[in-house]
Formats: sequence, C-alpha cells, structure tokens
Amino acid sequence: MPHVTVEVGVVRISALLDADIDGGPMDEAFPGVDPDRLRAAVERFPGETSGDSWRLRVRAWLLVHPAGVLLFDTGLGPATAPAAEWASAPGSLQAALAEVNATPEHVDVVAISHVHDDHLGGVVTEAGEPAFPRARYLVQRADAEWLADDPDNAAIRETLFVPLERAGVLDLLDGDHRLSDRLELHHVPGHTPGHQILRVAGDGERALLSADTWNHPMQLSSPDVPSGPDHDRAGAAAARRAVLAEALNHPGTLLGPTHFADAFGRLGNAGDGSLRWEPFEP
Repeated sequence: MPHVTVEVGVVRISALLDADIDGGPMDEAFPGVDPDRLRAAVERFPGETSGDSWRLRVRAWLLVHPAGVLLFDTGLGPATAPAAEWASAPGSLQAALAEVNATPEHVDVVAISHVHDDHLGGVVTEAGEPAFPRARYLVQRADAEWLADDPDNAAIRETLFVPLERAGVLDLLDGDHRLSDRLELHHVPGHTPGHQILRVAGDGERALLSADTWNHPMQLSSPDVPSGPDHDRAGAAAARRAVLAEALNHPGTLLGPTHFADAFGRLGNAGDGSLRWEPFEP
C-alpha cells in the first residue's frame, strides 16, 4: 500500500510514499556494526532490505488539522534536485498528493525535519520556485547555519535553501515550536544539528512523526547503532533514547519513521527484554 492514512483525534495524517529505492549496502547505511548483528537484523526485518542493500523508503507526511494543512518533509524532489546525484529516480510527491486529493495550493505550512536532500528536495520546482506557493517553510536555525558553514552542503543550500530565502517564505526556528494546540515541532539534534520531529496529540491519542531518529527497526532496541548520515553519532544516539522514552511513557503512541518499510507502527515487548516493532495499518 503506497500511501497510508490514519486519524489521531481530529488530525488526519497521510504517509505519502515519495520513493522506494536502493539505499546502498547495509554496512554503509549502518556503519561500524558487527556483521553478525547486521545479518541478524536482516533476518529479523526482511522488509527493510533488498538483497544485501538497505531498501530506502522516503516519505512525506500530509496533515489535515483544524487549523490548516501541514506538509512534513518533501522527499527527494524533481530530477533537478541534488538527490538526483545518488537516487535512482526522482521523488513522486506531487503525484502522491494528487492520489490523496490534495494539491500544492492546499498546503499552508511546510515543516522540514532536517536539511538532508531526501527530506528537503521537494521544496522547489524544477524552475527553482517554491513548490507550495501559499506556504511558509519552517526549518531549525541550527540546520540553516550548518548548511552555510559546511562546504559539503553547498549544492543543497544553493539549489533548495537559497530560493526559499529569496522568496521570503522561510522561517527559522530556535528549538521547539507549537504549530497549534495539537501539533508541535520538537528539536532533537544529532542526526543533523537541527533535526526535529513532529508531535501530534489530541483526544487521548498521540503520534510521533520521528523523521530520521531511527532509520531501521533494529535501532529501537539498540539506540547506539548509528545511521550513516548521522552528523553527531553520540547526539543521534541520545536523541533515539529520548524519543524512545517519550513513546514508552505514552503507551499506544503511533510512530511514523520516514524510512521504515511500515509507514506506522507501535512499540511492543518482544518477551526477551527487547522491543518489538508492531506495524500498524488502519
């Protein structure tokens, strides 16, 4: 099922599949992990790999809520986006929106979890114009400064970030930011300096759209397992533990990681002291 829609109270969340591509060898996607441990993870979670490679799903999240329409992340972007240098195909977010009866004009806020090119890529069109013409674009200031300071990020900054600055549609955030009485962006640095997740709460239900806090279910029970793109491995591990603790403190929390095989899931007890990922389908 390419797109999955759930309801958390009065908030409707659609997980839009932007891409399903080869993410590279497992030992590169999750570096420094004992080979036996990686093999065990492949056997335990077969849907996360294809052959010897990590199977990379890329999702964006459309939230329709009483105060408006929010898009959380924008995927790989078109063929002109920086991700085209490594991704086998461009993103399909625009088509995915149409499949859930939405258009770019519906979106009034675009929140970016972090500025890696598989999350930021769809913010502009092939012509370099903001892809969501009515929207404000929200990014943590720490990520904006990181883009400016790191030459390795020059293409992302010039192609995706600067056009938003020039158009005057970019808002930089300093830490947690409440969007409405049901939605809050929560700053959890580590994967990047400005990595943020989205909390959804209301009517006794909760969801966490966790972005790249975890890129593989094995990291739920082993938060010290790094993801290859982690900017600060110790900080990313601390973020995994903190978000995990938050989810466990609110039993039944629905999790939406960007790159898992399953768009949504919950935490369960595997019976051996470890956590079990329980896929959820409405």
